[in-house]
Amino acid sequence: MYKLEKKDLKDFDKLNETCFSMSNGLGGYISGSVSGSFNRKHYGYLIASLKAPTTRYMILGSVIESFNKFTFESISYKDNKVDNIKYLKRFTYNNYPIFEYEAKGLKLKKSITPAYLENTVVIHYDVDVEENMDIRLTPLFNFRDHNEVSSKEDLKFEEVFKDKEISLIPYKNKNVNIHFYTTEGKILKRDNLYTNPIYFKYDQDTGDARYDYFYTPVDVIIPLKKGHNEFTLLCSLNPLSNLDGNDYIKRFDDRINELKNKPGIKDEFFKDLVYSTDSFISKRESTGLQTILAGLPWFTDWGRDTMISFTGCTLVTKRFDSAREILKSFALYERNGLIPNMFPDDGGMPLYNTVDASLWYFYACYKYIEYTNDKKFILEEIYPTLQNIIYAYSHKTDNNIHMDTDYLISCGDKDTQITWMDVKTNGIAVTPRFGKPVEIEALWYNALRIMNELSKETNDSTNYKEMADFVYESFNKKFFNKETGCLFDTIDPYDSKIRPNQCFALSLPFKVLDAKYNKSVFDVIERDLYNINGLRSLSPSDKDFKPKYEGCLWDRDMAYHNGTTWGFLMGTYFDAYKYVNKDNPNVKEEIKERIFKIKEHLNDGCLNGYAEVFNGLDAIKTKGCYTQAWSVAELLRAYYEDVLI
Repeated sequence: MYKLEKKDLKDFDKLNETCFSMSNGLGGYISGSVSGSFNRKHYGYLIASLKAPTTRYMILGSVIESFNKFTFESISYKDNKVDNIKYLKRFTYNNYPIFEYEAKGLKLKKSITPAYLENTVVIHYDVDVEENMDIRLTPLFNFRDHNEVSSKEDLKFEEVFKDKEISLIPYKNKNVNIHFYTTEGKILKRDNLYTNPIYFKYDQDTGDARYDYFYTPVDVIIPLKKGHNEFTLLCSLNPLSNLDGNDYIKRFDDRINELKNKPGIKDEFFKDLVYSTDSFISKRESTGLQTILAGLPWFTDWGRDTMISFTGCTLVTKRFDSAREILKSFALYERNGLIPNMFPDDGGMPLYNTVDASLWYFYACYKYIEYTNDKKFILEEIYPTLQNIIYAYSHKTDNNIHMDTDYLISCGDKDTQITWMDVKTNGIAVTPRFGKPVEIEALWYNALRIMNELSKETNDSTNYKEMADFVYESFNKKFFNKETGCLFDTIDPYDSKIRPNQCFALSLPFKVLDAKYNKSVFDVIERDLYNINGLRSLSPSDKDFKPKYEGCLWDRDMAYHNGTTWGFLMGTYFDAYKYVNKDNPNVKEEIKERIFKIKEHLNDGCLNGYAEVFNGLDAIKTKGCYTQAWSVAELLRAYYEDVLI
């Protein structure tokens, strides 16, 4: 549970940057600040997915409460800031957020809850008053891509009024019907149909559009009687027959508590992380199967991110049905030995510009067997896909991916960006990493070793062990850099930049690195790259190191993989830490101590969320996605595998 009392609720700007986030299992989500204001275009009570998990639209931004010419509103507008944060007495987040306000004889408690597998949000109120009065609730509607902003001209709707309900049909899409309900009071038309332009500070800081309008066609007027009052507002893209707010809340609460308890681990931090992973597991309409969203608020499902997140999101949490669906979903899209790198937001054909996603797929299959003992599923339904990948990589496939004469994988060219360091801007591959990248060889070695084990129960005659042995020999002959005491980032061409990719040679299940190099390599990682909440993407001693991830998109792209600290890399770091220090009887406690330093971050930025990236020097403030699947999943997996068991 995350609880902020009155003493913690004084700094509007800080609370505006601290947010909560919940997903509905369709790619839609609810997100907002502790201040109750908007800090970015992605904050809203209902961001719905029109084609799961893509085509995400802002539907309901917020609800403003007012009474007796007084309001609890706290919002930054273009020309002024309304700051009533002093009336916020308590904020709690335990499965869902609860705001508690108090002023002028009125105590108001508001909870915001999504409905699972529905584009529906439930806003429930408990209000105590000292005398009879009316309360006015003003919903802020919109209909825009969640990455964009609206003008007044964009917000045109056909309106249909019923008893305690209004339906809004956007002119831009007549197939959408926004249903808004109240369980008490009446809905009255307003004269002022639009908010003043609302200011998004975060978006200004990142060079994006920073002003937005919301549509306010109605007020909900609810008469309050002296004492306790209870009522609910609901907004949905589907007509609702059940308007019982407490029922929705109970069902959501029960489901989350069941997820938390399913693994059978009593540790509360573990349970919090289990809940955090739920935000990323989503249905994909095109396959009818589940997938993993790479991060909130803007990413959809990426092959690489999915496979790295797979263990933490589905296996540690014992969501084995989800695990099978995800493996099957990506197998359906395998092409020329490649699984998709990205499913576009517009629902178009997937992109295959990746060398590592297919190799991470082997790791996911291996971990699936490790956690479930269900080798039969992999052999009967997935093995042909694995064979296709090995054949394609060992011969030649897209992106110049092929096995060279030294049995190492060569890939790409100076204009491609096919590893996880994949920024390309204005036609420039910022970190091209072509040739033979270090983590690709470690993953390739693991893929061959995994296939060697699986093939023993098939009629597959390929000698995977011999191939793996050649990879091991070539890797250790070519990758250790005596001058730096660690591994080259790529060879052919040789790149001696000190990057975290070498850590996978120490952390993956099958170790491609000769043990004699372990300590030297890890010491360099520890000295140059470890940064509390993640690993730096480049050593600070490098002339190309960028200390901060900030500013416009160009500046951020230039820094993204040139020093920026990445949260997901802590998974490989903790595995390597445990492996290299396996003779240390205190190794688990040392890892736990470092994990609990990250735990402090989960109280900032996105509550119970682990950010995508941080600055290269001071890895404190949330950057990029406010919560990222592989960051959360790898922290959970490492906490479970390296500390709890």
